Amino acid sequence: MRIRYIYLTDQSRQLAQKIKSSLSKDYWFDIGLDYEKGLEAEIISYSEFKAESGTYFKESDCLVFIMASGIVVRSIAGHLVDKFTDPAVLVVDELGINVISLLSGHMGGANDFCRRIASSIGANPVITTATDINNKGAFDMLVKKMWANVDNLRDLSLLINSDLLKGVDIQLYIDPDYREFFEEDDLRGFSLVDQVKNLTSVDRNIEKNIDVKIQTRYDKIVISDKLDLCRLAKEEGLVLVVPRRNVLGIGCRKNTDPKVFEEEVLSYLSQANIDVRSIGRLGSIDLKMNEICIGEFSSKYGIRCEFFAPEDLAAYHDIYEKSEFVKKVTGVYSVAQPACHILAGGRLLGEMYRDKGITLALGRR
Repeated sequence: MRIRYIYLTDQSRQLAQKIKSSLSKDYWFDIGLDYEKGLEAEIISYSEFKAESGTYFKESDCLVFIMASGIVVRSIAGHLVDKFTDPAVLVVDELGINVISLLSGHMGGANDFCRRIASSIGANPVITTATDINNKGAFDMLVKKMWANVDNLRDLSLLINSDLLKGVDIQLYIDPDYREFFEEDDLRGFSLVDQVKNLTSVDRNIEKNIDVKIQTRYDKIVISDKLDLCRLAKEEGLVLVVPRRNVLGIGCRKNTDPKVFEEEVLSYLSQANIDVRSIGRLGSIDLKMNEICIGEFSSKYGIRCEFFAPEDLAAYHDIYEKSEFVKKVTGVYSVAQPACHILAGGRLLGEMYRDKGITLALGRR
């Protein structure tokens, strides 16, 4: 997470320091940006930003300017791409009277940042996105909170948010495992349903001999990582949001066949009724950093990998099952469960899987 506070005058520099110190590290991760390790927050002058504006814009997750909005607009105009890739951009006047969410209010998190900064310094939050000012939730905000896997996110966001503003009844099923992640404000305008079957068609297959083409039903949304529900949503043409908060801790023998590795992982997830698209991270010991089976699997399914030093994993040896063989090979008693523990913040799901020289542990961030 890379945050830059850009000041123009001595007074704005002091305000930048006040804002920076008022926002705890935990806050930036709790609001659902992503669970990258580490936080880089720095205060720079406007002259520094202007000299390397393209680099700062591209490499930052959030830019907070303490100056007039006109200066900011002219400085960043040439770097804009779209709301799904641009960083959050906020403008604060140097007296700290107003905080403006200028760019990437939803996906970039600028609206959340705006409210929090305004609260921390006693300022007025200025938010202009249509769903927010009309007291509605937003589809792209649901996706962001889940770090989710969604097909055609750009078009779906435009269609569904537009329908919310028009008062269209948008029905939403949230897997019970994920309801705790949403606040009441996130769900404004959606009609919550308790069971997926309430969204499904009852007569689609009445004529068994007719091949029926399923059209996407934009007013019916499913948020789940359950394999059976994901398949049902696809069959019924429902909008599917697959949270990517699940993680896998991995241990494997050297030179494990990639095909065998993939089959075992998918089998393990299938037994747990978990869709592979819900895996956001793979974790293992740094000894496995160049293991082909892990690299090919993560590349195929778009999953990020994190590799940990032995001493990091050893910190959790007393919690999980120990193996003398693993200790002899890797220098630590266990790999999969400690790696999963680190990725999931200690929230492991189910039992560890061990077969064909592969160990797997499932967790949820």
